[in-house]
Amino acid sequence: MLRILLSEEIEMTHRKQAVVLIHGLFGSLNDPKILAEFDQVEVHAPDLIGYGALSQQETAGIDLLAQAEHVAKYILDAGIEQAHIVGHSVGGAIAVLLADRFPELVASLISVEGNLTIKDAFWSAELASMPIEKVEEIVAGYRHAPSDWFASAGVPITEWTSRLATSWLSNQPATTIKAQAKAVVEATKPSTYLQTLSRLIDSGLAVSLIAGSRSPDGWDVPDWLTRTCTMRINIADTGHLMMAESPARFSSAVQTCVAYNKS
Repeated sequence: MLRILLSEEIEMTHRKQAVVLIHGLFGSLNDPKILAEFDQVEVHAPDLIGYGALSQQETAGIDLLAQAEHVAKYILDAGIEQAHIVGHSVGGAIAVLLADRFPELVASLISVEGNLTIKDAFWSAELASMPIEKVEEIVAGYRHAPSDWFASAGVPITEWTSRLATSWLSNQPATTIKAQAKAVVEATKPSTYLQTLSRLIDSGLAVSLIAGSRSPDGWDVPDWLTRTCTMRINIADTGHLMMAESPARFSSAVQTCVAYNKS
């Protein structure tokens, strides 16, 4: 017998989904050239607390759970019912906490060289232990030569990448860098962090891994995660800042994971 779906049921079977990009320690993924490559999905790239439009907000004592709650609020305010959460570097750790705390909002989790252990957060650990004056000195040095900062990460310098480097470095104060660095160390140091990720996979959540082809050996991915993840993609001819090196390849990898997770 033909069953007529109620409007509420139709709404639930066509839940509004979108990709939500969570940026790393420096900068933002809310760049027109990066976002324009996402031609198959709706994409959002909110600022975290202490960054961009929120750079004046207090970050002293902030933890990654507060950042996860902030992104969850953004998802709800944007009318997104389920998000494919894409976390880069520090953003990867925030993505795990978001998926654990707000499972109803998360369609899948994609970690882009996300911090998994304290080994991944080695630079954050150094920054977190420094006095703020030293962090300010380091950031000022980067800002003095933004193209050199990007080039040291393997990013070819063009007019656009030079502008992007400048934009990323001006997106947050040194106080945010230090606070966020301390937060990621505190989040990834306990063994319970990886246990949380394992529990998410056991729950049936699709968890995919993306890395630049030049940097996977430096990403501290446990063997069990390599075996149990839904998909793993290494983006050719890129390193840790693959979205700056090749926005097209970055978006293609993310959209491949999203399409597979929807199937």
